[in-house]
Amino acid sequence: MPEYRQDPMTGRMVIIAEERAERPHQFDIENTPYKDVCPFCEGNESLTPPETAAFRNANSKPNTPGWSVRVVPNKYPAVVSGNVPPCLLDQSFLQSGGKADGIGLHEVIIDTPRHVLSISGLTHTEVADMLGMYRLRLQTLRSDSRWAFVQIFKNVGASAGASLPHSHSQLIALPFLPPTAILKSSADCLWCERLASEIRCGERIVEETAHFVVLCPFVSRFAGEIEIYPKQHEADFDRSDTSRLGELAELLHRTITRLEKAVFWMKDPLAYNIVLKTKPFGMEREFHWHFSILPSLARAAGFEWGTGLHINPISPERAAQRLREA
Repeated sequence: MPEYRQDPMTGRMVIIAEERAERPHQFDIENTPYKDVCPFCEGNESLTPPETAAFRNANSKPNTPGWSVRVVPNKYPAVVSGNVPPCLLDQSFLQSGGKADGIGLHEVIIDTPRHVLSISGLTHTEVADMLGMYRLRLQTLRSDSRWAFVQIFKNVGASAGASLPHSHSQLIALPFLPPTAILKSSADCLWCERLASEIRCGERIVEETAHFVVLCPFVSRFAGEIEIYPKQHEADFDRSDTSRLGELAELLHRTITRLEKAVFWMKDPLAYNIVLKTKPFGMEREFHWHFSILPSLARAAGFEWGTGLHINPISPERAAQRLREA
């Protein structure tokens, strides 16, 4: 059984999930995929748990070929289904000894039936379908009162935490807000204010379309860190304008392609993480959904682990310039 644990000194939380160590790994030590039977490829549906949701051809049946995006329970979950302990609902971890059963939901979203590693290898239609499934899962889980927070993310490449070289995303739902999601209250959207300032400045803007902005954040923790925002104020990704999904899909595809071209010196395919940040269920304060893209160009070392402060060797201004040129 996984466990939530909380440090009474810092409030920092962790999930202890020893079962995750049993995950299959299909990368070698140089981050290069090797050929093996892939459980995420079309035709291998029997190698995964039964699907939770899918975009399918009208004449196809569940857990068979004929899908474009498929959602399955994670076979090696960080959190597991069950009755939510009361201390998770009121976040009284410390009164319960600083730990509780790791109850939650952990799913895999298989982005495509094709054996592709990166978003840059997907078509615009495939990226749009992937984003559409993100919306659908958020809409579905919003109606489940157990969950207060849902995180959707992608790990691409071994050094970014991926264990299989087939493009996929993950979803973890929690019955509480993690500490990083508990933000200072404000009557105004701080993201809207910052976005307006960035657009006026322009120095850190990578690309701007009719409805979205790509930028390197002023406080970038990592070299080449990127964020994608809707221009207008939208708190919930699953309630955003569906007519703009195609535009967002093309922009996300183009941004990853730019990033991979900008790091032309790398021998292996670029590893990176994508995190969708959307308003937690039930949060009353303002929020502005956005994507964070975090390239794995360097690893945290002693100073970062000791202080929690990241050392970034490339300024966001220079990174934005290189990405524009790419």
